[in-house]
Amino acid sequence: MKVFDTANLVAATPLLTLLGFGLILMLADAFRARFALPWITALGLITSSVLAYMDLGAGSAEGYKLYFDNMIAFGGRASVIHIFLCTVSLFTLFFLSDYIRRRKQGDNEVYALLLFAVVGMIMLATANDLIIVFIGIEIMSICLYIMAGLFPRNLRSNEAALKYFLLGAFATGFLLYGIALLYGVTGSTQLNVIVRALDGPVGNNLLFFTALGLLLVGFLFKLAAFPFHSWTPDVYTGAPTPLTGFMATGTKMATFMAFIFLLINALPTHSASYDKFINLLGFAALASMIYGNLVAVQQRNVKRMLAYSSIAHTGYLMLGMISGLAGYESVVFYMLIYTLMTVGAFGIVSLVENKDSDSEISEWKGLGLRKPLLGIFMSLFLFSMAGIPPMAGFIAKYKVFGAAIASHHYLLAILGILTSVVGAYYYLKLIVVMYFQEAPASDEPRLGDHIGKGQLIPLAGIILMGVALLALGVMPGALSDLIHELYGTGAQFVSGN
Repeated sequence: MKVFDTANLVAATPLLTLLGFGLILMLADAFRARFALPWITALGLITSSVLAYMDLGAGSAEGYKLYFDNMIAFGGRASVIHIFLCTVSLFTLFFLSDYIRRRKQGDNEVYALLLFAVVGMIMLATANDLIIVFIGIEIMSICLYIMAGLFPRNLRSNEAALKYFLLGAFATGFLLYGIALLYGVTGSTQLNVIVRALDGPVGNNLLFFTALGLLLVGFLFKLAAFPFHSWTPDVYTGAPTPLTGFMATGTKMATFMAFIFLLINALPTHSASYDKFINLLGFAALASMIYGNLVAVQQRNVKRMLAYSSIAHTGYLMLGMISGLAGYESVVFYMLIYTLMTVGAFGIVSLVENKDSDSEISEWKGLGLRKPLLGIFMSLFLFSMAGIPPMAGFIAKYKVFGAAIASHHYLLAILGILTSVVGAYYYLKLIVVMYFQEAPASDEPRLGDHIGKGQLIPLAGIILMGVALLALGVMPGALSDLIHELYGTGAQFVSGN
């Protein structure tokens, strides 16, 4: 493998740019230039996105191009994934600096960790080799473990970090065992080699199915899918709120993109193993939709409610995963919309809270009337999560359920629609609390009273995401066409070496 080939280094420039800016952030923090850290982070993400955009046409006819001895992809769809993941981080930045300043806790290395986490996510989402998948997951996970425990003097934050780390390490063991078994059965960890091995007796080998099952456990943990969801509510509740939005969206996006890559390239629909794998995914999707929505109804904490809601949304996304190429397109579209509405909702929670109890639903009484802007946009985000038109969340769910019906998963689609109705109840319950329940009279400051001119950047981020959701709900065509062009052909990766 000629790692230092010019073609490899040129293709990896967007990824190396993120690494470079991460190192610059560490040096800036060491030299006490802390006021500049958010701006350096934003500059790094934008620069990397621009470089990825310039490489968008590379290999677009085939899908992607593979580099570093066919281990990782750049250009084409890979560039789009790169831009999407950088965008998630940019949205998070709207709220992070203000939140840390007001809570007077945490350290400024969080900005470097944010960039390094994105590097891991991009590696995971564009890997053609299971070794790169593992490296990407570990880079991403280690950064997220530290982020969850960013507030060392907060017991909830410590609990979140410890639970996430212990359960994450356990899930990583399953993933590694699966990779080892798959290598033993097929003789390779590269997806395009594994798929050729499936044409032989390997496709019906018991060890092969065992390996797939172990890989599935590792992926389902990162997706917070039932029954590997137990870490989600405690971690989402204890972690710093803007970073919770980042965890809930960036991790899911990277893992689902990697999942799509696995199904397209290593487990295509013609393989004997495909139906068995899809049945397992279908069960996990159904269980996640039912469990996530039913438990979310009982929550009295906004962050825990959104955590269980995220489990349900994972179920909807997995419903798209089992529906073939049209389903893959619906997953990508849904994931982008889910990112906007989830980061936006957690952003509002982070903006209004000053202490842990501020995320209790009872504290939100009358917020919509006292803070009309926040009430309007929180309602928009919740309406979108519930799938109520004209918000983009309705189009996203329509695409997922439509793909499931087109692929004859009628029962799963019907149950998904019914559980979505249950989900609408707890979203609307929070809106009712904000507008139709009055907070009791008290001399204490009420929720959101601290918001003023110092929060212009977070407010701008909320408005931007809310308007984007409304625009994509009314005019989804351009985004749908782009995703169809990138995923509708089912194009395979080609070597760029």
